[in-house]
Amino acid sequence: MERPAGLESLNIMILWSSTRYHYTSKQNSLPAGGGTIKVGADSYVIDSQRDFACLDFDRRIWKYRSFWNWSSFSARIGGDTVGVNLGGGWTDGSGTTENSLLINGRLEKIGEDVIFEYDPHNFMTPWHIKTAFSRQVDLTFTPFYERVAKTDAVILRSEVHQMIGKFTGTIVSAHGLQFAVSEVIGWAEEHHARW
Repeated sequence: MERPAGLESLNIMILWSSTRYHYTSKQNSLPAGGGTIKVGADSYVIDSQRDFACLDFDRRIWKYRSFWNWSSFSARIGGDTVGVNLGGGWTDGSGTTENSLLINGRLEKIGEDVIFEYDPHNFMTPWHIKTAFSRQVDLTFTPFYERVAKTDAVILRSEVHQMIGKFTGTIVSAHGLQFAVSEVIGWAEEHHARW
């Protein structure tokens, strides 16, 4: 995994009170290469001209009950490198979002909320992810793999559904440049917690 010089990242701090906060750094479009991934008998070569990593770094003292959706992908679309970070739930009511586009290494903040529409009883059905007021983000996410992690210690509880799948749709840059997204692999998740 590499970090090219000048590659920007999304960094935000949400203050819920004088004792509760969340700082996060979402770092998309990190070229990844020089290795292989083995799944059963299949082997996949990681190519830094095609493949990307994402780093999600944070520090926090959460509220007791929390919820979020998060989705992300990075891809080459035409001659451009495009990274997308979309989230919601935990930032609601704060006046800040973690929504952004990373186009050729330059960050563009999306100031409006993103709506995640999906079936919480069947996460494997297609999701619709879109900006709340504009057409800047309009994506369908079709999962092909679900990872579930649950912890239930009565007063402490966490359940996350992390979905890997393909994004199709459109995103529009702050300057009106439209990108057609076609079966780009990424993820979307739902997380409920008490901690």
